[in-house]
Amino acid sequence: MQVVQAQYIQQTPALVDESSLAFWSRMSELVPGIIYIFNHETMCNEYSNCTIAEFLGYTPEEVLAMGDAVLPTLVHHDDHERLFNYLGSLRSLPIGAESAFEYRMNSKLGNEVWMRSVDTVFETAPDGSVLRHIGVAVDITSQKRNENRLLEANETLEAQVRARTAELQALNEELETRVAQRTAELVETNRDLKQLTFVATHDLRVPVNNMTSLTHMLLEAEEALPPEHAETLTWMHDVCRQANDKLDALICVAQAHSAELSEFEAIDIANVADRVLVNLHFQVAQSKSVIRFDLEVKTVWFVPRELENILQSMIGNAIKYRAAERRPRIILRSRVYDNEVEVSIIDNGTGLDLARDEAKVFGLFKRAHATPEGAGVSLYAIRRILERIGGSIAVASEPGKGSCFSFRLPIGAGGT
Repeated sequence: MQVVQAQYIQQTPALVDESSLAFWSRMSELVPGIIYIFNHETMCNEYSNCTIAEFLGYTPEEVLAMGDAVLPTLVHHDDHERLFNYLGSLRSLPIGAESAFEYRMNSKLGNEVWMRSVDTVFETAPDGSVLRHIGVAVDITSQKRNENRLLEANETLEAQVRARTAELQALNEELETRVAQRTAELVETNRDLKQLTFVATHDLRVPVNNMTSLTHMLLEAEEALPPEHAETLTWMHDVCRQANDKLDALICVAQAHSAELSEFEAIDIANVADRVLVNLHFQVAQSKSVIRFDLEVKTVWFVPRELENILQSMIGNAIKYRAAERRPRIILRSRVYDNEVEVSIIDNGTGLDLARDEAKVFGLFKRAHATPEGAGVSLYAIRRILERIGGSIAVASEPGKGSCFSFRLPIGAGGT
């Protein structure tokens, strides 16, 4: 090291004072990197500190002896072009400015060593071009290996993501195909069910009505029939009535599921309730029911026919399931509750044991009362209609004390 440094001092006596040799020698030995001076005219290293031996295995003397073969010998062949382009850029670098470059070098043992050099102009020629530059190179092999591992890991991950994305896309396409097929099947099934419902509710209506009319006609002549024939006729009449009730129930269920709802409009609750009471005049009069309105909300945004059907069914049930020991009292109430319009029918009838029978109340063909007779359809149909428009229905009741059936409409459907 000292020999190489002394030779450089002899060549450039104006740059380094002889008395400073010990200081520069000590400093260059302690710097954790390769210090070098490169001559752009001769294309060789004029100086390297002893650290080069630690990184590359070559002594400073061996590097100096390489002359203009230093770059072809030490620099990895794949980086030659990049390095020479970089050296060309240094020739236009002003004094004091820095430039950095990463490249691979070949060690004496044949290993590949990644280096990072930081260079600055050391001396310029009279014409201003760079004559020499000084640089410090550090070993970044570990860093590069880690970067390569990370790059490989990223590439592997990206490949896995691409593969998984392709799988998901294929699954999504398959799912869409299955959904389309299933939708087509459901459309066809729904069409068949509608056709079946039409047959059940229309084609069967005629023979059932004919049989009912026939039994009515025969009952008019019941006194002329033998007792056994009269009993059979009564049985036939009951069967026809039951068939009629079941057919009406099927029609009600079919309409609740698939019937097109008319346009919504503002409905005066009191007007609809008055029409309902006219329809139920016989039941109201026979039961001596007292019916009162308590309408905080005067109008709702709904389908008039559906509101009338709902109120008629619920008020009719309140009368039907009245308590024998007291006069029926029924309240029709409306209010805004939890940002919804709530309409309630409150009665003092027989009530329900909800702990036992709540699941039956809104079930299809299920009844919580044994008497009087019923199809167990009306509350189910009301629930289905309300669910279709985003509404709901609920019941609160206590055996022997009465019930409160409440249905709610979304506030967006209106209430004033």
